[in-house]
Amino acid sequence: IKLVVFDVDGTLYSQSALRLRMLSELLVLALSAQGREQLKIIATYRRLRETYAERELEGFDTALVAETAVATGCKPEAVRATIAEWIYRRPLRHLKACVFPGVLELFQSLKTTGKTVAIFSDYAAEAKLEAMGLTADYIASADDPNIAALKPNPKGLMGLMQKAGASPDETLLIGDRQERDGEAGQRAGVHTLIRSSKPLAEFQTFRNYADPIFAALTAAR
Repeated sequence: IKLVVFDVDGTLYSQSALRLRMLSELLVLALSAQGREQLKIIATYRRLRETYAERELEGFDTALVAETAVATGCKPEAVRATIAEWIYRRPLRHLKACVFPGVLELFQSLKTTGKTVAIFSDYAAEAKLEAMGLTADYIASADDPNIAALKPNPKGLMGLMQKAGASPDETLLIGDRQERDGEAGQRAGVHTLIRSSKPLAEFQTFRNYADPIFAALTAAR
């Protein structure tokens, strides 16, 4: 393996731990009419984003914001402001405490053994990586204008391989959703590893970053 590509949400950090840390902020938000409107925007946006991924609509952002605005009876500017605040900015201060054990050490070991580390995310990832204390050689996200496609579309992954000069057989994708990360990996023809508490028929899995597979991955050449 020459190139190791990571998903972010649910792969590098615990989403359940993040939600728990943000619970008090969300409860306060629910106390006001404006806050309840924002909660409705967040829920609607997330739900519609999932359907856009299933439909594989490229250039989805403008249409997603517009549809969320119509569904919630809010202006598109209010949708963008709410998403920027509650999906992109607010969680950042909590992320470092939610990083899975072993992730930082794995990143360091991969770089020490000469492997290229990349990020393939459905959301902008630069600020999240900084908040977690992680760095990557290359980053691709669905929010990038030159990608503008959600997983399982492998467009971003294909671009990462091109930048790194790695073939599919030299690339490993590590994610947590078989229907998104797993399928994107299959379409791109790369090795795929899915974080899961139970075995999956189509994919090799791991439970945590103490799994022996990572020791083999970071063994010196």
